[in-house]
Amino acid sequence: MSENEKENVVKDKNNSFMEKCKKFMKKYSIATYTAIGIPLFLLAFLLTAQFKSMSSSEEILQGKRESQLADDLVTLQRQYDELKEKYDENAAVVQEYQNNASTNDVLIASMKKELETANALAGMTDIQGEGIIVTLTDGVSSDSLVHDSDILTVVNELKAAGAEAISVNDQRIISTSAIRCVGPAIQVNYQKIAAPFEIKAIGNAQYLESALTIKNGISDVLTELGVGVNITRQTDIYIPKYDGTLIFKYGVTTSK
Repeated sequence: MSENEKENVVKDKNNSFMEKCKKFMKKYSIATYTAIGIPLFLLAFLLTAQFKSMSSSEEILQGKRESQLADDLVTLQRQYDELKEKYDENAAVVQEYQNNASTNDVLIASMKKELETANALAGMTDIQGEGIIVTLTDGVSSDSLVHDSDILTVVNELKAAGAEAISVNDQRIISTSAIRCVGPAIQVNYQKIAAPFEIKAIGNAQYLESALTIKNGISDVLTELGVGVNITRQTDIYIPKYDGTLIFKYGVTTSK
């Protein structure tokens, strides 16, 4: 084969390869992929770099945040300690008030009870309890009438027997009560009363009755004079309080 023929064969082969390359490029659009791939690669590279930068910044911020949180925790702990100290102080004060209030309540209750007892003994309150009722009635003769001295004697005997409260025809007997005869009438606490005379006494019913019915006692004496005497025990006697007014004009209380 001559040289010219050989060159022609080579040219034909080259042209055939180029044609095949063009067909392949056209078929698979490699140029298009290359044109798109390069920008995508650059974009991926930039995103990766940006992500690394953001991660680094986040680590810095996280470190600052942890430091700030630690400082805040110390501050909060100090404030808590201060508030706890104030709370303990206030709690101690409240406890002291409660203790004093409890003591004061006991003291007030005791004083109130003493006051109630004193008022009851002074006749300033109504009182109710067991005791006896003594009824004195006039006899048939003028010599057997009930006198103020008879009532006073019965009252004194009841006091001596431990009566806690006494009334005569519902007039409460107190320390200043006067039982006296005013003409044909008898007065108690300056109030006129008439027969039958009902004397109520609250206390130990047995003791009170025995004080009057003892042999040759007031009951026997009045019965011999013709005065009617009737004594009954009662489990629930009511005696009203003194309804007058007590005023000290010339005396004052003293601790001496």
